[in-house]
Amino acid sequence: MVAAFVAAAGITAAAVFFFLVESEGLSRIHARVRTQILNCVRWALVIALTWLIVPATFAQEDPDRPVVVIGMIALAAALMLIPVRWLVRLGGRVHTWELRSARIEVAQLSNRVRRDPTLVPAERLDLAIARVNLLRTPGTREFCELLLSELEDLRAGTESWNEAGRRSIRLYGLGRQMWPGEMPPADYESTEATFRWRLYRTFGRMMEVGASRRTRDCLDEFEKLLASLEAFERDDTKPFLDDVRRSANDWLDGHSGAGPWIDGYDFTPLGPNGLDEVRALWGRDSALWSAELEEEDLHSLEQDLARREAARAAGTPAAAGPVPEGSRV
Repeated sequence: MVAAFVAAAGITAAAVFFFLVESEGLSRIHARVRTQILNCVRWALVIALTWLIVPATFAQEDPDRPVVVIGMIALAAALMLIPVRWLVRLGGRVHTWELRSARIEVAQLSNRVRRDPTLVPAERLDLAIARVNLLRTPGTREFCELLLSELEDLRAGTESWNEAGRRSIRLYGLGRQMWPGEMPPADYESTEATFRWRLYRTFGRMMEVGASRRTRDCLDEFEKLLASLEAFERDDTKPFLDDVRRSANDWLDGHSGAGPWIDGYDFTPLGPNGLDEVRALWGRDSALWSAELEEEDLHSLEQDLARREAARAAGTPAAAGPVPEGSRV
């Protein structure tokens, strides 16, 4: 009998320890109070069953006693093995932190789709879209709309290079307002990130124009964009810009055929080092996060969100934009 009480006390001590550890973890992820209550009830039941097993074991002879004891042990073990994430799903988190979790999920899905679209089924993207829709409130409307735009473009396979860049920068700025001190740091300070963003935007526009019909107006714009690259020349950007100029001039002269300048976004037209050069400049979204968006960028985002909202209201698909583009690096 004494050994049984010692065992029950040991299990109780372990249960209290695990409860305290899990409570601290739930606090760190900003779980709602009801989630903490569910976790408290779970461990309280484990402790109660542990102490009930002792008198049940030494009760007077009863043919059903072994079944009752084994059942109580199995129930206590099952309660101990319940994953904490199930309780989080049931009880939820504080709303803004639930949105933070959704943002991380969207970023992970986006990276997987950009590497290989077959890695993520359309149904998985649909579930993420439904989750973001449920989290949308008047105070988080813009943030949620930007997330939905990203998911819709990934699902349709029409993600725009420049629009995706603008969204990433804007989402980071909104995230810093909602979760001050909790956002991961940007790779570069504002001046450097803004420089990289403007080069990114110019190169992205060249890809847009280079993917459209070879009209005189398009060729004129392409040549102007090509000439504007001179403003971005530095020691670290020169190899990339040299490859861009060579490839762009070949395309203008018709030496690379009459098709798009860069097609498929593997950057092979830039030469054997093209993809590595692009990754060195913008291989991570965080390379652009602290960039300053100009009025034209913010206006473009507003127009894109308004167009998507109108398309949803009309029940029609919302494409990424008027010019077809490919996925990002």
